[in-house]
This record gives sequence, C-alpha cells and structure tokens, in this order.
Amino acid sequence: MAEEHLSRARFIRLSAALGVGTAGASMLAACGGESGGGAAAPAPSEEPTTAPNEGAPEETTAQETSGTEADQGGAIAQEADVAPGSALPFQNAGQPAVLVHLESGDFVAYSAVCTHAGCEVAYNNSQLACPCHGSVFDPANGGAVVSPPANRPLPEIPVEVRDGQVFTA
Repeated sequence: MAEEHLSRARFIRLSAALGVGTAGASMLAACGGESGGGAAAPAPSEEPTTAPNEGAPEETTAQETSGTEADQGGAIAQEADVAPGSALPFQNAGQPAVLVHLESGDFVAYSAVCTHAGCEVAYNNSQLACPCHGSVFDPANGGAVVSPPANRPLPEIPVEVRDGQVFTA
C-alpha cells in the first residue's frame, strides 16, 4: 500500500512539473521569435533613414553618427544633417532614443524603447515601429500608439534648435 501511495505522489509531482514547463514554453513562444503576432518591422539601425518620395520605393540614407550621448542640454545633431522626413538614433542618459525631423520642419525626440515589451523601435515610413511585436507609434502626434499591442505612447524627450544644432532641452 505504501508503494502505491508513493507512485501516486510521484505521478502528481511529474504531472505538475510537465504542466508548468508547457505553460512556460508557451509564454516564451508568444513573447519572442520570428513567428510572433503582428507585422514585422525592420531592425533598428544606427543610421538615419529618409522617408521615400511619394510613389518611389523606400530607401535609407546612411550618414555618420557621432555616437555622442545627449544628456539634458547636450547636442544631438546638426540641424542640416537630419533631412525632413528622416530620423537619427542617439543615446539619451544611456538609453536608446531617436530624433525625428518631421515633414513640417519640426524636430521631436522620443525614447526608442517600446512601451509594450522594451524592444528598440526604428523609424520607418514616417513612423516608429517595434520589430518584436509590431507596435507602431506616430512621432508627429506625441509618439501616440497607432498599432497595438503597446497601449502607451513613447516618452517624449524635449528638444530645441539653437544655432543650427538640435539639443535636448
């Protein structure tokens, strides 16, 4: 009788471990990988990109980046180096950020860390897109969510243009 009780107890432990393992694997599969839900966005780049002309195929324009950390009041880029409709990745307080030169001529900057799962967003076709789960943000509208799963806008980084340079404010 004692052996039967041990066998049942062991069976229950093994069943519980298998259930936990299966649930954990399912969660990992849902959070990553190339087969995750949503449209895939391009991987972030350390090069600024330029939005295509209407009707023209999308292309990117490579420009050298200084890699300078732009703390509060720090220079991010020369105004002329970031064409309207393009973006430039930079570091702000050690975190990925992106400077966008809107078609309107205004400059805006945001944290480049997606508010859904923390992946780095990239500028693509006038929007900031997350390659992990397909969230899309609108830099011309305060970093607002255009396409979930993210449900919060990207944090804005105040910027100002002085003497032909863009600075964090």
